[in-house]
Amino acid sequence: MNTIQYTFTATSPDKSGLIAAITHAIAASGGNILNLAQHTAVDVGIFFCRINFSVPESAVPESSDSESSDQSFSEDRFRELFDETARSFSLTWQLFRADKKQRMAVLVSKTSHCLYEVLLKHQDKQLHCDIPVIISNHPDLCAVATEFHIPFYQVDPAKGKAAYETDLAAILTEYRIDILCLARYMQILSPEFTRAWNNKIINIHHGFLPAFKGAKPYHQAWHKGVKIIGATAHFANEDLDQGPIIYQDVIRVQDTNSIEEFVRMGKDVERKVLVEGLRRYFDHSIFLHEGRTFIIE
Repeated sequence: MNTIQYTFTATSPDKSGLIAAITHAIAASGGNILNLAQHTAVDVGIFFCRINFSVPESAVPESSDSESSDQSFSEDRFRELFDETARSFSLTWQLFRADKKQRMAVLVSKTSHCLYEVLLKHQDKQLHCDIPVIISNHPDLCAVATEFHIPFYQVDPAKGKAAYETDLAAILTEYRIDILCLARYMQILSPEFTRAWNNKIINIHHGFLPAFKGAKPYHQAWHKGVKIIGATAHFANEDLDQGPIIYQDVIRVQDTNSIEEFVRMGKDVERKVLVEGLRRYFDHSIFLHEGRTFIIE
């Protein structure tokens, strides 16, 4: 039997009975739970939940205007059924249909290794998204875009940041972009731009973020959501390289390694970290609370 899969995510203050109420609503609407992951952050008393469930394809009306039987599943019907549960538990929740992909623009400069990694992983169906456009502030990587048959735009920053970002925004609107990937994009975005794309810009930083100063460094690290020391995939915001952390990894080096080897090894960890950060985003595994991330898989 063919099925359609959904991902349900929820955040709320921790209360007894949350899992029972959520799973009952999914079952009552005709959903079959495939995977359930939940976590309560006891330090802040917040509950996070991510559930994958399926419904028979025949049970989903072809359009919201279709007449539906009592046995059919529809997103509108699920939302109506779940509203009361959400209100009673103060739940913030979302429902994502698996066959509806988000559209990601990749922003690059001159360095190609992260761009290649993203495009190859996407081609291999490891990133659940569409990539309709590549945008750069330099012409160097146009050939890479051509190789993958993706439109390439060069936007000139010399005209000034405001005009540059106006041109950039026009391209993003034209291609109906949902999320931006900064694949070693060496151009600082304005606070206005990052606020307009709040938690919709994923950046790779080729270093160890963040650096904690002053008292209680472990407390600071917890509140930032540190995963591991190494290259860092994070949401970009108006505070340069200080956005919520999504994924980190480490690579060990030896005193006998040359600078050239450092660069090569660093590129390897950057590739992995960026793709893993993007994968978690498209799998709806990232939860945000008060400026830090919780990854629930």
